[in-house]
Amino acid sequence: MESDLFTVALLSSGLRLATPIILAALGGAFCSRAGVLNLALEGKMLLGAFVAIVATFYMGTTLGGILVAIIFGGLLGYMFAFFYLKYEVNLIILALAINLLILEITVYVMRVLFGNVGSWSDPSIQRLPDFEIPLLSSIPILGDIFSGYNFIVYFSWAACIIGYIVLFHTKFGRHIRAVGENKQAAETLGINVRRVQVSAMVIAGMLCALGGAFLSVGHLSLFTRNMSNGLGWVAVTANIFGFQHPLGVLLTGYFFGLAEAFAVRIQNVTDLPPNLIQLLPQFATLAALVLVALREKANLALLRRRFRRQLARGEMQSPVAGD
Repeated sequence: MESDLFTVALLSSGLRLATPIILAALGGAFCSRAGVLNLALEGKMLLGAFVAIVATFYMGTTLGGILVAIIFGGLLGYMFAFFYLKYEVNLIILALAINLLILEITVYVMRVLFGNVGSWSDPSIQRLPDFEIPLLSSIPILGDIFSGYNFIVYFSWAACIIGYIVLFHTKFGRHIRAVGENKQAAETLGINVRRVQVSAMVIAGMLCALGGAFLSVGHLSLFTRNMSNGLGWVAVTANIFGFQHPLGVLLTGYFFGLAEAFAVRIQNVTDLPPNLIQLLPQFATLAALVLVALREKANLALLRRRFRRQLARGEMQSPVAGD
């Protein structure tokens, strides 16, 4: 049984399924570092999936469709920033409104354009081709795990590395982190807080849209109602679980992708009820949230213990200072 479950194909499938989660979580990390709680990752991913396949159909090129999806994602990120910064709309309410709005808009437009409600595809739509990495593909096991994907999968890995460099080794990244840590202090230093936050939200929108495009024209060649199916919320969890760090996001994203792949795999090799198996990724998400809560509680307890120790040390030294 174990040999049937834990295979190289499972690890490879986990990497593939982790791609949209990693991209969206990376966008969430940029927003979190800029002091913005972005819970609209789900809607931005869904918009990217829909726009990518529709634009691919009308333009006749998959790469063109993906590019249009990225642009729409950036525009949605800018709209999110506009309502938040201009009118100070509550972030949670704004995110929920966008998620619900995009869901209904995609269904409505799909019905108007193609006469379908549940799903839509067309034989002319070609998904992104996979390609092998030279030299790596010839290495046993490693080649099977890390080679043979389309460019969006590889880009998700590179994006996390680039995101790390940008956030921790560039002036723009220092500004993002400064705004997230203390907005007033950043303004005092002459940092344009509004511009930094808008940039972070636009980047998040573009990354989420690319993750959505992977679902519709990268992994499959069709669009279904609510195609993101909660992956945006999983990305929010991956961002928190990964300490809002690009490399942490890469690892936690793969963890959730592996959970998705494991659920599919166990459904094929066991007789467990499908409804129960489909809950496995949600259980993984719940377990991650519990671990995050325990981690925060442990950090708080550690800070309190450290404060009491410093306070006690100060009380012991105060008579000496008085002398």
